[in-house]
Amino acid sequence: MKIAVRGGHCPNVPGSSALIDELTEDRLVKNAVIKYLKQLGINVLDVTPPDTTSTSSSDLSYGVNEANNWGADLFVSIHFNNAYSSYNGALGTEVCVYSEYDTAKRVVNKMASLGFKNRGQKVRTGLYELRHTSMKSMIVEVCFVEATEDVALYKKLGYDKIGKTIAEAIVNSSTNSTDSTTPEPTPSSPPTTNYDSWVARLQEECNKQGFSNQKVDGIAGPNTLNGCPMLKQGARGNITKLLQEKLGISADGIFGANTKAAVISYQKANGLSADGIVGPNTWKKLLGL
Repeated sequence: MKIAVRGGHCPNVPGSSALIDELTEDRLVKNAVIKYLKQLGINVLDVTPPDTTSTSSSDLSYGVNEANNWGADLFVSIHFNNAYSSYNGALGTEVCVYSEYDTAKRVVNKMASLGFKNRGQKVRTGLYELRHTSMKSMIVEVCFVEATEDVALYKKLGYDKIGKTIAEAIVNSSTNSTDSTTPEPTPSSPPTTNYDSWVARLQEECNKQGFSNQKVDGIAGPNTLNGCPMLKQGARGNITKLLQEKLGISADGIFGANTKAAVISYQKANGLSADGIVGPNTWKKLLGL
């Protein structure tokens, strides 16, 4: 299955902003959705428009055209809602569709199971992304940026949990095998619990480029951290590609404006200095140390 995912809006075509900012948060949720879809074995394309996009029409058409040209089976656009300048209470979550279908219903119901008020599927045949995509599509409105209870719940759950919930609802499967109804222990699984193939590829690439001479064991540790070079806008290559993959964005190996924005979003979300430069502290967080 091929799924195209985009984060709504861009710096020059900003979304809603109140207690939280739509552009900032939808990028975080979008990245989490992509991360968990990939864990579920889905072929995913990030069709978020570049930060340089300057008009509303090009902002909307970019993702649609990318998804159509790629031949996606499903198009998912992540947004946050807004109805009032302020609202004391809960307004909820909804999924906009061209016509109702089971996957969209599953997504909104799963979101509601987290505690959001269930606004259901909303048929919106006039919306560009729903009207011009050649595959099934949905616009996920996570919650309302001005609703006090919505925002409090969103912050409590965190963007990663929201993204995981959306991804699992789309695929109708869990990313965690221990959530299965048949959690049979496998004694034959040795100490692979800490092994991470992404870490192994990073270790190998850092060795190859002369930044380190470490054991490639897929287990993040001090040697892995010390072997990671500083990355900033203008960097190119496989280490940048691995960074992009970890952030859940399009991995082209070029550290441009889009990658910098994703790094800043990640840094903000993790209490790091949000300078868009991947140094020791950011690598440490990425490695889970």
